[in-house]
Amino acid sequence: MLNRLAFSLALMSASIAAAQYSAPTPAPSGSKMSSEKAATAGCPWLTEGTAATALGVDVLATVNVSDSGEGVCKFSGKPSSADSLEIMVSKASLPTCPEGSRELKGIGNEAMRCTHGHVVEMISSRVRDLHFTVTITSHRQKNDAKADELQNDPLEQVAEQVAGSLY
Repeated sequence: MLNRLAFSLALMSASIAAAQYSAPTPAPSGSKMSSEKAATAGCPWLTEGTAATALGVDVLATVNVSDSGEGVCKFSGKPSSADSLEIMVSKASLPTCPEGSRELKGIGNEAMRCTHGHVVEMISSRVRDLHFTVTITSHRQKNDAKADELQNDPLEQVAEQVAGSLY
């Protein structure tokens, strides 16, 4: 547990430092942000480097976040990879995992983890009045997970970082 906490803190610190020095990601057209803010804003919850590490491929970010802090960050694998990581944050309820899904502790409130098909894994949770989901779509072959490997699970690490940034 202590190792997981230390790793999460180190990951969060590295992400914050990387966010200060990373190149800005422009918001897609039609964004509700001002053009000046859109030109300098990246994903407020995760860096491209952390997303690339979680997916195991280089990524391209698409960010659409409003001034109220709600929005979507999608990291798509490149070149021509079908793998992706998506973070959605909203004050309204978002899609959640079905009843009977695995409950998670330490990732916001009411955190649940579920799988949709063989390629999509999702964690849904809430921090205060903000609901969030983290979804990873991966078409690569998965190894059988051992108990030790679950501590290094990319989906849970990203969800922990998103929850921490929303506090």
